[in-house]
Amino acid sequence: MSKSTLKKALSTLTKEQIEEMILDLYAARPEAKEYLDFWVSGDIDSKMTKAKNSIVKECARTQRKRPRLRITKIKKFIKDIVSLNADSQTISDIMTFAVERICAVGSEGWLKETTQKSSARLLHDTMLYARANGEISAIAPRLQAAVDNMRTDSWWSRDFKTLLSEEINDTTAAFTTQPEN
Repeated sequence: MSKSTLKKALSTLTKEQIEEMILDLYAARPEAKEYLDFWVSGDIDSKMTKAKNSIVKECARTQRKRPRLRITKIKKFIKDIVSLNADSQTISDIMTFAVERICAVGSEGWLKETTQKSSARLLHDTMLYARANGEISAIAPRLQAAVDNMRTDSWWSRDFKTLLSEEINDTTAAFTTQPEN
């Protein structure tokens, strides 16, 4: 259903019917309940804390003592913050936090190649989002520090650190050749 179709359907309802529908939606769907709770309270800090804790928990997943984080889950936690229409600073912060945690995990244990590539893509997306929203000067040092602080005494962290360093350099180079929007 399109937004315009929904708008037309809502225009035919009375105020009481709309209230009843929203209450039914609130009771039926956890996502709707979370959104409406946020809409009423507007407390982004508690949502950020919840998202950051979820990212930390996801990054702590292991299998046979090796890290087994799922980038898709981490992106879902970021998307949850985006869906609340949070400001660009908050979104940049949660994206940067995720990259920082992934760097810490990748420094301590071997990550699958697909996870490494997805992490580099998340780093790239974070830099693009921050640049497009005027947040790059605030998050670029955090991202660079996260990569710089990775261990280099083991092959797995050295290779991952190299991949992320190259991604930062390539993205930064692309910024200098393309004008800012």
